[in-house]
Amino acid sequence: MYNIQLNIDGCHVVIIGGGKIAYRKYMSLKNENVTIEVISPQFGEAFKVERDKRLKLIKKCYEYGDIEGADIVFITTNSREVNDLVRQHTSSSQLVNHTGDKSQSDFYNMKTFKYKECDISISSAGKDIGQTKAIYRKLQTFLEEEH
Repeated sequence: MYNIQLNIDGCHVVIIGGGKIAYRKYMSLKNENVTIEVISPQFGEAFKVERDKRLKLIKKCYEYGDIEGADIVFITTNSREVNDLVRQHTSSSQLVNHTGDKSQSDFYNMKTFKYKECDISISSAGKDIGQTKAIYRKLQTFLEEEH
């Protein structure tokens, strides 16, 4: 993988799935200038209380055509069959993050935080989010305490 920061200004993002992982992906996009659709037959409590005019919750099962027009697709359901089907329906012009199978992802998210004038990112290349979070906490604490 080649690490970059991506300008997603004006992009249309579709998240398939409505649980904790989907919400985490949404939160990482919340402050970006994007439109976000989340498609799921059910939504976690966090989504139910969210009030963002750029967020559109669509309560239904995934169907062919739901990701048409999306620039970025996050596949976050707990069904391998649905996840793989969504991936099959993506086009080569769409950036895809398949949370159930990193080999089917075009990119991985990095844990990022700001320190002074810097954006600091940590990644396990999709292998161990727990380790990434632990290193993030240690590094953030170190920078806040020591500098």
